[in-house]
Parts: sequence; structure tokens; C-alpha cells
Amino acid sequence: MRTEKRYAFLSGLCGVAVALGMMSSPVNAAVTTQRGASILAFPKVLANSEDGDTIIQITNISNNMVHAHCFYVNAALDSTRTPIWQVTDFSIWLTKQQPTHWQVGTGRFVNPSDTCTISNNSYIPSSSCGDAGLDPGAIPPVAENFVGELKCVEVDVAGNPIGGNHLKGEATLIAADDDVSKYNAIGIQGTDLAGETGNELLLNQPIDTAEAVGQYDACPNTLFMNFIAEGATDPVLFANLLGGTCANDATVPCNSDADCETTCNNPPQITDSSGAVDLFSATLNDLTLIPCTEDFENQTPASATFQYLVYNEFEQSFSGSTTVDCWFNSFLFQLDSPNNPFRSKFALPTLGSLAGSIKISPVTGGILGVAGVTRANSAGALTRTAVNLHMEGDRFSGSGGTVVDKITLPAE
Repeated sequence: MRTEKRYAFLSGLCGVAVALGMMSSPVNAAVTTQRGASILAFPKVLANSEDGDTIIQITNISNNMVHAHCFYVNAALDSTRTPIWQVTDFSIWLTKQQPTHWQVGTGRFVNPSDTCTISNNSYIPSSSCGDAGLDPGAIPPVAENFVGELKCVEVDVAGNPIGGNHLKGEATLIAADDDVSKYNAIGIQGTDLAGETGNELLLNQPIDTAEAVGQYDACPNTLFMNFIAEGATDPVLFANLLGGTCANDATVPCNSDADCETTCNNPPQITDSSGAVDLFSATLNDLTLIPCTEDFENQTPASATFQYLVYNEFEQSFSGSTTVDCWFNSFLFQLDSPNNPFRSKFALPTLGSLAGSIKISPVTGGILGVAGVTRANSAGALTRTAVNLHMEGDRFSGSGGTVVDKITLPAE
């Protein structure tokens, strides 16, 4: 039996509180997942025995050497369940048009002789040559049982931040059962004014302004995610009889006994087993968010409150709000019903439709994030997909220029 290892409570690991609330309105599109950028954010980075490992890929899309200063933020809980906000930094150097990659759990050390070929010029398995290619510099492994984020900032040879927009990245999440999912790094583009305030990077460039009036693009004003209701069987699994089926006729799919003349065998199930969520014939959605504002100089966790508004297929809605410090990771049902997924407003019985949409609006601080979908068939076999969130507007313009998120780098 396969399980989705995730603590069965709202797991914004550096502190979370939930309350009902109202929503705010967005403007237009914001930071990028497709173009070169000067800051790359990888919100979901995992390297532990329960979740598996992560492969980071970063590419220099320019014809010049590019330098970057990178920061891992460890947001795990320690043995006393006290949240950690521990930063590990390192630098990478990429030659023109160079891609590089490394496995987060093991890091990457400088070895100019490693290769992916053997004497007869045939290839060997990628697992045996993960460090091949041009080394970007020594990249340390993360701490044991790591969960958190990675952020990389483009700098010049002296370590000063610049707005070159030469970096693009992807993260591949490899689960403990070897299932793989992937998302694009979130890129924040810089302007010619990037770095003018030294190690304090201001995310204050309006997206609707062609000229450079700020240093880096402002964080999005709104994030959007479409989802299948928590606990519902994925329509493809349902149609192919890989979910629940009627006891009297195995060719009839079902979600409950009400769909059959007798009983429904293997209907959608979500059970809590020793801190792990077990899935059968069910779908779960997870959300990972990080604050836009971060202080790497003083290693002080930032706090960001966001409101969410959820619509079902009939435009019926409900709302809520959550405050997260440091790093936020949660199944949707954990937002309002952590102990019973099927009582959640995100679940099919309460949502009232197979699919829904959630709109997330930051209130006290900008946020970036990614989502994930976990699907299970009637045997409990899992498949996972990572999803980049849709982004709209920018917080700087939306606040009339009064709100500025910032990233503070260590002083040289």
C-alpha cells in the first residue's frame, strides 16, 4: 500500500493560523515562469526519506558568463517540533548558454573528470553521472530531512546584484516511490536599477511601465489554481474503472453506495495512518507558498497573510484567510478540516461540483508558490503532478506604490 507522506494538519511549517475573511481584487500579469530572470525562486524543495529528493536545473541563457548567489531555506520541524529557519548559501558560475543540475540531497562537488560515457563511447545510466558536465562550483548537500525552498540571485563577479535576466530554472521532485513531477522556477526580472540599494533588493518595478522605475518586478497581486475536489476520483480513473466499482456489476464506476444497487467497492478513501495520508480512488491537491520578502542577512523569517476565495462550477463561493511564516505547505482540505478531508469545503460533498478554482490574494506580504496534484487508484498506487500557479497583477501597482517587498542579501 502506497501512502502520501504528509502530516495530517495544516503544515505551514514555520507557523500558521486560519480565520475566515474576504478577498481583494487583482490587476494584470506578473513575474515569469518562461523568460530569463535575475532572481529564481524554487518554492518547493524536498530531500528526505519520506518525500524523496529534488533535482535542480538552472540555465544561463546568455552568451556571457553568469554568476549567482543561492540560498537554501530549511523550513523543517526539529525533534521538539520547533520550526527551523536555517539558511545555507553558495555561489555558482555558468559559462555562456550553460545548463547545470544537481541533486539537492547530495549536492554537487567539483570533479572535472566525471563523465556520462565509458570507453566504447556508450552512455551510462544518468543516476551514475549526475555530476557530469561543466561544474558550476561546489554545491553543498542540504541538511537531513530537508523541506523548504531555494532562491538564486544573479550577481556580478564581485557579488553585487545585477538585473541581467540571464537565469532560467526547473525543479524535478522525485518521490520516495520514484514517481516524478516537475515545475518551472518562478523568475523575477530585474531592471537597470537592480542593486542600486546594495544588498537590499526592492521588488518595486510596475509591470505596466516600460521604463525602469524600480529594481525588480513586483510580486503578483493574485495567484490562481484550478483543482479537482478533494477526495473525488480523477475523471480518467473513474471512466476507466480504476476507482470504485459496483459490487453487483464491476463495469459500473461509483463514488458511493448511492451509485449502485448494492454497495460500491473501493470508493474514494482518505485515511490517516500514523501521520501519513493514505489514498484510494481519490485526488488530493497541495499548495506550497513562500513569502516574497526575505532577510538573508539577519536570517529573520518573514510573515505573509493571504486571503483565498473559492468557486465551484456553479459560481458558488466561500472564503478564508491564512497567515504563514517562513514556508507553507498544505493539502487544501487541511485549510478548514484537517482531521476529516470529506468535511472540508474543498471536498466534493461540500464544494458541490467535481472541480473548483481558488483565488489567493496576499494581504500583509507578497507570496510566490506552486501547487501539486496527487491521484490514487483503487489499489492505492499514486501519481503526482507539479503545477505552476497562474499569476495576475503586481502588488506595487495594486497598492498605489505604497507596498514594496524586498530581499535582503548578506552584506559583503
